[in-house]
Amino acid sequence: MEAEKKSVSRGKKRSRIIIFVAFLIIVIGTVSTYFLLLSSSTVKSLGCTPNSTLASGSSTAGQLASFPVTCIEISAKPNGSIILDGFAYVAQNQAQQEQGFQNVTSFGNCNGFAVSGAPCVGMLFSFSSTQQLCFWMHNTEIPLQQDWIAANGTVLYQYQAKPENDTSVCFPAKYVLETSPSSNVPLGSLVHLGTNSSA
Repeated sequence: MEAEKKSVSRGKKRSRIIIFVAFLIIVIGTVSTYFLLLSSSTVKSLGCTPNSTLASGSSTAGQLASFPVTCIEISAKPNGSIILDGFAYVAQNQAQQEQGFQNVTSFGNCNGFAVSGAPCVGMLFSFSSTQQLCFWMHNTEIPLQQDWIAANGTVLYQYQAKPENDTSVCFPAKYVLETSPSSNVPLGSLVHLGTNSSA
């Protein structure tokens, strides 16, 4: 009877050790993959160029008129099917990043670049390096999906941001895309940017 108890006890101990080792392998694998994504090459560039003849017909709200615009395409892994493409404002300096979509009621037409079949899909926040990026919805009237993007263009983290919410959400990344909650961009998607942006 005593030997049986010891055998059962050893069996439970082995099971716990196996479960713990399996858990460690999963955690290490996930963390390694995440840091590999962060350290990979930069976002792939598209060959598309915004049509400069559209720039003069801007109907965008005044606070976004000075923002550069780029073409953007988001594709699914592994088949590469296009999920979203069009144009996006680029918030590349501190003033633009602080402004974002505050006090704006729609994406507008990306300063005249958006056309039928290539809409204005949101705003890309571009930073000089991978860092902890915190976003909130202060004075922002429209709901947004916020996508944190690695240097190689992989969507790492998402948040469905509600209007006027002053709670900060933070995640390490090089870019953040604010787009429509209905755009259905899944985690792991690849973001490609145009080679040229408007001045």
